[in-house]
Amino acid sequence: MNERPVSAAYYALPYNPYGKRQDYAWSFPMRWFNMQTDDCVLIGDELWNMIGGKGTYQLFISEINKLGKDYKEQIYRQFLGIEPPVGFDTDTLR
Repeated sequence: MNERPVSAAYYALPYNPYGKRQDYAWSFPMRWFNMQTDDCVLIGDELWNMIGGKGTYQLFISEINKLGKDYKEQIYRQFLGIEPPVGFDTDTLR
């Protein structure tokens, strides 16, 4: 077998709950990386757009939000065993 050289390695997070890279504030990975400036860090749109090309992240989030509308109420009632909170159907990923 021929070895393939590794040309790049990343610390990748599929979603950024903080919105923008400069607002990222989870202290755990910040022990090793400067989450705002390190080139080896890919967060949210940077990761998905690298994998699938420009616009992949927005398409992915759009599809997740469509699925969420159909399943959120079911998840609250059937899996969590609670009534959905007021406004549960208006929350979307960004």
